[in-house]
Amino acid sequence: MADQQLTPENLESYSVEAISNYGRAIDEFCDVLIGIKSEDANIAVFNSIYVTIEGKKRRLGDIANIESPEDPLKIEVMVYSRDNMEVISDTIKESGFPAKTQGEGSQYLNVRVPKPSRMQLEEIADDLIRRTNGMTSRLMKLKTNTGLRIRAAVQNEFIDTRIATLSTKKIDLAYEKFNKEARILGLLRRKQILGKFYKPSEKDDEILIKDVNLLVRLSNKIEFDPTSTEIDSKQNASIGNNIVKEDTQVLNQEAI
Repeated sequence: MADQQLTPENLESYSVEAISNYGRAIDEFCDVLIGIKSEDANIAVFNSIYVTIEGKKRRLGDIANIESPEDPLKIEVMVYSRDNMEVISDTIKESGFPAKTQGEGSQYLNVRVPKPSRMQLEEIADDLIRRTNGMTSRLMKLKTNTGLRIRAAVQNEFIDTRIATLSTKKIDLAYEKFNKEARILGLLRRKQILGKFYKPSEKDDEILIKDVNLLVRLSNKIEFDPTSTEIDSKQNASIGNNIVKEDTQVLNQEAI
């Protein structure tokens, strides 16, 4: 009977739920990291440019869409109102950037920009550190909330102490695993952004950098096959569903 109670399908569902939540948080964190690029530094500069329109100063980011869709050294400014094209173009030029209209009647301006400076890249790196630490806090909150639910379940006699202990141990092991993954991912992205300017700044950087360098070496050896993209997309769902199941099995063995 006790063995049946220890199965994830029965009473011990707390660790399964926690591991699933951990995995979902890491997936979302990966999406955030992918969206952070070195060209964001120049985009941030353009967002902060002030344009005087009808006697009022307006941030360029409020009156135009600014992005770098193709080339990180080429900013594309889409002005919301054609009436503001000339004044925006002149302001950008006065700021030291060559701006050129894509064509007659176009609302788009193409602007060549220099490579981001070290200071600009370090600002992005600092943002990555904040986001990584925020992910650690999020994982800890998931762990704490699940622990409180387990404690309440024991007090209300929904589960016994043995099951609670096993569940808590698996949740703790999973937290350490996923938190390390989050910090490795954050450090990897930070190293990619900073390039030659990278230097350890967080207390665990020197420990995790070995894992990061290993990931970089492995990724450089993996050849991309364009024909496999469609197949991979179909398999992603089933692979993702199996991750939680596999993690649960491993943690079950470690916790016993």
